[in-house]
Amino acid sequence: MAGEKRGASTPLLGLPDELLEGIVQYLGPHDTYTFACSCRRMNKVTSSSLIWRRHCLETWRHWDTKRDLAALIAQPPTETQWRQLYSERARNDREISAFFNEMLSTQKDRYHRIERIASYNEDVVDLLNDLLDNTREDAHDVLARRYHAGTVIASINRSKAVETWLSIEAGMSVELEDALGAYELFVLPDSSQGCGYLKAELDQIAQRIRICHPGMEAWSTRQKALAIARYLRCENIVGMLNEGQYHALQNNYLSTAFKEHSSLPLQSVALYCAVARRLGVDASPSNYPQRVHAVVSESSNRTIDAAESTATAEWTPERIYLDPWGSDEEVSEDHLRTRLAQMGIPLHEHDDYLGPASVIEMTRRTARNIMVSVEEARHRPASQVSHLDIEAAWYSMLWVMVILGYGDDATAGARRRQFIPYLIEHFQTHFPEDLGLLEKLPALFEGQGEHQPLLDMIVASRNSDCAERVARSRSAPNAGVMYKIGHYFRHKRYSYDGFIVGWDAHCNAGPRWIAQMRVDDLPRGREQPFYNIVADDKSTRYVAEENIELIQVKPSGVLMDLAGRYFKRWEDSTQKFESNIRDEYPDD
Repeated sequence: MAGEKRGASTPLLGLPDELLEGIVQYLGPHDTYTFACSCRRMNKVTSSSLIWRRHCLETWRHWDTKRDLAALIAQPPTETQWRQLYSERARNDREISAFFNEMLSTQKDRYHRIERIASYNEDVVDLLNDLLDNTREDAHDVLARRYHAGTVIASINRSKAVETWLSIEAGMSVELEDALGAYELFVLPDSSQGCGYLKAELDQIAQRIRICHPGMEAWSTRQKALAIARYLRCENIVGMLNEGQYHALQNNYLSTAFKEHSSLPLQSVALYCAVARRLGVDASPSNYPQRVHAVVSESSNRTIDAAESTATAEWTPERIYLDPWGSDEEVSEDHLRTRLAQMGIPLHEHDDYLGPASVIEMTRRTARNIMVSVEEARHRPASQVSHLDIEAAWYSMLWVMVILGYGDDATAGARRRQFIPYLIEHFQTHFPEDLGLLEKLPALFEGQGEHQPLLDMIVASRNSDCAERVARSRSAPNAGVMYKIGHYFRHKRYSYDGFIVGWDAHCNAGPRWIAQMRVDDLPRGREQPFYNIVADDKSTRYVAEENIELIQVKPSGVLMDLAGRYFKRWEDSTQKFESNIRDEYPDD
């Protein structure tokens, strides 16, 4: 047999290296590795950096920024150890898969493991996307795998956004599109549509304008500014097609303008300024009341119409104003000043509203707009609510309010402390995997009263995560609990749907909640079992047993998406979810 194997391989070994290298070009990474292990010559043939560069780039789309992939691609292949890089990333994927499986198996240390996985940053995204998109429907833990894969990706994105806002708070230079684009990292399900995507789109728009106006470089600043506004409005990149949806949540995000051709004035101006700067025009937003305007300045020693300035050393740059959201024409400064006077704004404050606004001002103003949009969305019928996650949007607003504050610089510091309890509550209810992100907060309040309580909260959360769950059996005194973890129900009185994620044999709420909810007026009162549930509006509630009615249909898509936090899969045969929190409720 050994002789037959050697004879069978002889024809291949008889080929010149050039042909063998050509064959290897058609092999995937696993087959290339197997080929390399067959003998020393094959190992040498497969050691080419070009081969392993191809495997790296075809296997992984996402790369952590610290690797500087663009620089690696730009330099000659032999200057990078591509084979070693492939081995490193493949090893990382194996380690991450092990962490992920451990994380699914128990609630103990679950958030610590999520942090470990998220610490790989962009290097982990391809593996997680594969779990999201390709986990089989018949997998025993399909919901848990998809949910937690998405959770880690979202946590990585939120971390990037918070780092951007912390940079602003620290006084570092941050582009406006990065500051506003960070909001999108809280609500976009696809990590590829982050700030990099936004910048690429803006680059392409600027290039299209150059193509439309080949002699543009020689134009005056006024001509360029107006041409840019006309192009953006003609292409529906700025403005709003349906002003009846003015406060719709999606209008607060820059990328919405590329897809749905709708944005608020602030976002329209931010897009205008970003494109204008790419075309050599000095444009900034103004913090004008009610509607943000663009301020275009002539930064060189020339007039806005390109004439040589005759001014002395006291020369002040000329400005013009535009409202790209509402018009492609120039807005006169006199008109803007008249409106400020009509609003009752003192004359000495007019220049503050007419001059270029800072990035921090626009970031705060966006937070206030998101607050309005979410509050409005919460009062709309479910069928009219944005496809974006309103809880994630609200969470982003809270982060900005705590990091950057609300109002002007003089009052922002005091006001941001008011938002800490709301941020903590939202974190604990909806985003407990962000514990590592919360650890960035105490440093912002060093020497202030909030510092120690924040540290104590973080320690308590860490201790809770690493603690074994206390098992709650169905033996006495819990034998009377009728429904189980994973049951899907409709509320008898309020008609919302939800699923059960916890229970108490008797009402375990405080006396104030019991009085407020009039629990003692219920036919079975406070002594009946009560259930922790997740409703189809993503809220968590505490429901009396007498108000629960099981329903025999498959849950909605919204609930199926949420279910993976607690369950492995939906079972048609039992009409309930299979629990993934059995360490806490072993009999369910």
